[in-house]
Amino acid sequence: MLRGAANVTAGLVPRPRFLEYLSGALTWSSPLRVRVESEWRGVLESFALDLQQSLGWHVALVDGSCDLEILRLPELAPEAYQISVAECVRVEASSPAGVAYALTSLRQLGPAAMWAESPRELRSFEMPRVVVQDEPTFAWRGVHLDVSRHFFDVATVCRLIDQLAAHRFNRLHLHLNDDQGWRVEVPSWPRLTQVGSARRSSPIGHESEGIDDGVPYGGFYSASDLAVICEHAARRFVQLVPEIDLPGHAQAAIAAYPDLGNSDAPVEVWTRWGISEHVLNPSPRALAFAEAVTLYVAGLFPGSPVHIGGDECPTTEWESSDAAHAVMLAHGFRSPRQLQGLFTRRVSAALRQHGHEVIAWDDVLDSDVVPGTVIAAWRSAAKAIEAVEHGFDTIRAQMDYLYLDWLSSSDEGEPVAVAPVPHVTPWEKVYGFSVVPEGLRPDLEFRVRGAQAQLWTEYITSRDRLDYMAFPRLAAFAEVVWGTATTLEEFRPRLEAHLERLTEMGVRFRPLDTE
Repeated sequence: MLRGAANVTAGLVPRPRFLEYLSGALTWSSPLRVRVESEWRGVLESFALDLQQSLGWHVALVDGSCDLEILRLPELAPEAYQISVAECVRVEASSPAGVAYALTSLRQLGPAAMWAESPRELRSFEMPRVVVQDEPTFAWRGVHLDVSRHFFDVATVCRLIDQLAAHRFNRLHLHLNDDQGWRVEVPSWPRLTQVGSARRSSPIGHESEGIDDGVPYGGFYSASDLAVICEHAARRFVQLVPEIDLPGHAQAAIAAYPDLGNSDAPVEVWTRWGISEHVLNPSPRALAFAEAVTLYVAGLFPGSPVHIGGDECPTTEWESSDAAHAVMLAHGFRSPRQLQGLFTRRVSAALRQHGHEVIAWDDVLDSDVVPGTVIAAWRSAAKAIEAVEHGFDTIRAQMDYLYLDWLSSSDEGEPVAVAPVPHVTPWEKVYGFSVVPEGLRPDLEFRVRGAQAQLWTEYITSRDRLDYMAFPRLAAFAEVVWGTATTLEEFRPRLEAHLERLTEMGVRFRPLDTE
């Protein structure tokens, strides 16, 4: 519920569940006096650093009279929070995440300068007196970033985490390997990065044009790099979800270790986009490889769910391989497609034994699925319903709404994207997405954990292009997956105000089209 229409364009995004504007305002200035419980001082430290960066302000911890008081309210849900702005600001929550979300909303109640990359001249500002009661509808509010097709360094990933936290997203899914590059160092398999992390060339323009740049391209994360990213994400209450996608999407791995492939012919790290037919062979060594590298990478993300891919695994090589047919005969398989299940079951069992929840793309529904697997349903709403009806929790990742490598509009001036018109997903379409698929039985809705938007990067070649493809569509999606979307007419004025914050943050977003 929103009251006080004159103030609604303050532009809170995502929209709180309840927000009431009262009469009057409260003035904040530096040093900001804060009273907070000791266990939540780490959350406050992040807030203080944000104020220091944006305004040059300081935060002073006090026991008495204060400008901001942060209190525990145990009966609130873990991600819920309440704000009351009166003689001082009172924040109530039951968890550090709830406190962080409240402080994010408080920054949005202030001027856009509170989000600046470098200090702005602002001695004080007036905050409207409001009451906010808020919590998300969906537990999984995620964004996926492909760092295989194009690599993004630690600073860029941490910057994206900051942007996600500003919109109260709580998951970042990192796609760490594919045919075009292996992006994480594995000490026991050193050639994965010595060979598999670099390709000799990349396409220029669209893949269909067949033009290459002839420029070597590569990059990878060390364990220490990922530790930095993990630490930064934890401070922002964003859980990282690593993905190792096997046995398909494996050409870079096979380039590094040819004996993992299905023929004696050497292959290179792929210089094309699309889906390579080079997949792992179903030998004991390849199965052991898949288990070992996935477990190692999982260990770099303690306690996180792990995505095992499972999508787009061609069977062409298995169909023509005598060795693969022998494995099929030994297991009583009737179809080469069933060989993929050997990898899925082995890797899933190992991950669960080490305390990791397992996620897979909905392609695994086409064969045997290990019980307890969470299905990331990307192909259609029907696949999400199929997963739920078979007893699997699902994360909506539907490509025609949530693949942000699609065009932002049908305008001829749009930068090259994965597919031409009519494959267009403007922010207005994203805002119309329904997290719970139409037609799902109400008693099964609890199995829809939430949704995530995908940033596949064949055509996202730089940080600025990443910004352009992500925003403002991610701002629209943030409100959808928070569960408070209304109408385009109500949302657009808040989005326009919110873009002022993104400008201060240095985000090179796609401008809104004029109405």
